[in-house]
Amino acid sequence: MRISVVLPVYNRASYVGEAIESVLGQTRPPDELIVVDDGSTDDSVAVVERWARPSLRVVRQENRGIGGARNSGLREVTGDLVAFIDSDDLWERDKLERQAVALRESDDVQLVFGHLVEFLSPERADELGASLRVSTDPVPGLIATTLLVRRTAAERIGPFDESLRVGEFVEWMARARDLGLATRMLPEVVARRRVHGGNTVLTRPSTDYLRAIKSTLDRRRRAAGAG
Repeated sequence: MRISVVLPVYNRASYVGEAIESVLGQTRPPDELIVVDDGSTDDSVAVVERWARPSLRVVRQENRGIGGARNSGLREVTGDLVAFIDSDDLWERDKLERQAVALRESDDVQLVFGHLVEFLSPERADELGASLRVSTDPVPGLIATTLLVRRTAAERIGPFDESLRVGEFVEWMARARDLGLATRMLPEVVARRRVHGGNTVLTRPSTDYLRAIKSTLDRRRRAAGAG
């Protein structure tokens, strides 16, 4: 099965190179890596282009947020399996290999996640260590960076809600659950989430999460009424 990876980037020149390295250095390398530049105004694209190779493509667009960037990437993928990685996160070297095996082992499973650890970005560790807590112990990673999904399942779930700047993955996964798509959580750590103080989840208002929950509840009420 061919594997496609979608990597959205917006003004992450300091980190995106490490993210790409963690993707291309996999024990089971992806067949294609689609980097979606979401209107960066820094050197993010220049950093990405240092990794030029046939399997890497750059898609450029005006800023639409991470949901819009992921949607653009999904429209470009050609693989049977799709993975996402945020431009400031890192994968463990065997992430794709482990998850591809899990999907091969069961035709029923449509989405595979793994465990996650957080780390303070080294250049800001001293500055942020006293004010930010990180989950250095492995926790179940129900986030985009830890996912490998069958492309057919992603198409059934549909696009990410581009009106949500955070919480878009929560809403997307709620639709996956409503469809009854089987999910597996691997016990191994598959990714590391970087905490650097500028993370979207730290800087965006939490009202987007409330909107994601409301959208899910409204959709379920409509479905119940229609049934």
